[in-house]
Amino acid sequence: MAFCLALLLALSGCGRREQEEAVSGQAAGDYWTVAVGEQTVSLRSGGEDRLDLMLEQDGVETLLRTLRRDTDYHTPQDLSAWAFTDIMDYEGFALRTGILGGYFGTNVYYALEGGAAVPIAESFGYSAEDYAVDLDGDGVTELVVNNTYGGDGHRMTSVFQRREDEVWIGVITLPELPGHDNWGVNSYWTEYDPEKALFRITYSVKGQEAPGVLESGGLEWFDFAPYVYEKENREGGGTNGESD
Repeated sequence: MAFCLALLLALSGCGRREQEEAVSGQAAGDYWTVAVGEQTVSLRSGGEDRLDLMLEQDGVETLLRTLRRDTDYHTPQDLSAWAFTDIMDYEGFALRTGILGGYFGTNVYYALEGGAAVPIAESFGYSAEDYAVDLDGDGVTELVVNNTYGGDGHRMTSVFQRREDEVWIGVITLPELPGHDNWGVNSYWTEYDPEKALFRITYSVKGQEAPGVLESGGLEWFDFAPYVYEKENREGGGTNGESD
């Protein structure tokens, strides 16, 4: 019981990342506009059953992506966005798609490169608990995401890291958990604590109510593989990546 209560408290959300609001002054027909450096990205009506993501730079507009009703969204209000300028040395925008009336959502991070929107990371949960942090001290930030599954509330942390011109995703492989009472997927959860700058595994322990806790400030728990954005992963509520 104490472990379940601890899980609920963790999900209630202190320290969650606040999303930047869209800038005002968008053109007629635009639902919102976000500024990314000298560029802007807007969500615009493209017809009865579609929305267009438009990039504007130096007075020139480019279609980034077309979104289809009932495939990519249900109502325009499901979609929101915020800009970023220092994630893995990229700048771009994150697109959040709300589910269940916005109670839950998925986030896809797009880098703006050569007039195109390139997916570089993704996350999901009740809010965006995503943090740009230089974990390995090389001067380039990684993106750490605390994901929460909508069905059972399970918590898992992933790390997105730039390696030359590729993005890799790191997924936690559990170390030995002393006394772990492995009664199911929610017998443990993982998270990144931005205030203490460390990763934490909290788990059920056999024969006691108090959970066990392991903490680490490094990446030794993570297995990395090249990141490939797959739409079905986002719609299913998960990030990809197979350990190498």
